[in-house]
Amino acid sequence: MKAILRKVDVGKDYSFSVREDIFPYLYNHWHFHPELELTLIRKGRGIRLVGDNLEEFDDGDIILLGSNLPHMWRNDPAYFDKSSILHVEAIAIHFMANFWGSGFYDLPEMKHIRDLFERARQGIKIKGETRDLVQTKMEAILQVNGVKRIEYLLNMLELIASSNTCEILSSSGFTKTYNLTNTDKINDIYVYTFNNFKSRITIKDIAEQVNLSPHSFCRYFKTRTLKTYWQFLSEIRVGYACKLLIENRISISQVCYESGFYNLSNFNRCFKSITNKTPLQYFKEYSDF
Repeated sequence: MKAILRKVDVGKDYSFSVREDIFPYLYNHWHFHPELELTLIRKGRGIRLVGDNLEEFDDGDIILLGSNLPHMWRNDPAYFDKSSILHVEAIAIHFMANFWGSGFYDLPEMKHIRDLFERARQGIKIKGETRDLVQTKMEAILQVNGVKRIEYLLNMLELIASSNTCEILSSSGFTKTYNLTNTDKINDIYVYTFNNFKSRITIKDIAEQVNLSPHSFCRYFKTRTLKTYWQFLSEIRVGYACKLLIENRISISQVCYESGFYNLSNFNRCFKSITNKTPLQYFKEYSDF
């Protein structure tokens, strides 16, 4: 299936959307929209996909996404359990780049904002003191109306544009090669992988899910994501292993098998190649907190 074009409801009284979400889990489909998106994860954990970037997300994460940048928020498996009492809380702001009018957008004083929007085409994670300041503004914008909404948003964008603590997420290669008009099976691949990463998955298995031959699947996945399917699968499994190590409820060998690895030496090798630490080093680092 294609990356889904998600329509954002702005409302007749506003020029951009400000939304507070409290749900069992986040919208977990590979999608895009013409609006830029500024999202605060107030409460929730899982894996975030932005272009070809895959990372864990947690309470307090703030992300700025550019126009038409494909992305996906996938909560941890526990959120989808029928008996789960977990939930997510988020604030999402959606706005067009020139919602305040092309004349205002083209002013010389707006150059650093235009530059920010260009960088946001790869996705930006807001960190450090900037993150704290932006979170305060995002909570406050829920309570204001009229011109104050525009003032708060512009102030947040100014903070991010002038910050040196932000991190670019997706590679420039992805944004140059990704074509939204092409038929896209990535969402089906992602969903199947997230649902089955703890089990043995072969290229033949996953290729059959999207009606491709194994060879065509490998070429397709590498073209669409700029990484091999095995790299992607290993990143998901190691990310899940990190969560289990932090929780410290089972042994490292149990973490290995619970995360979808069937060989301890392979688990150690993959874990270190992705995190630059052994599982034991990772565990000790977090057990000190």
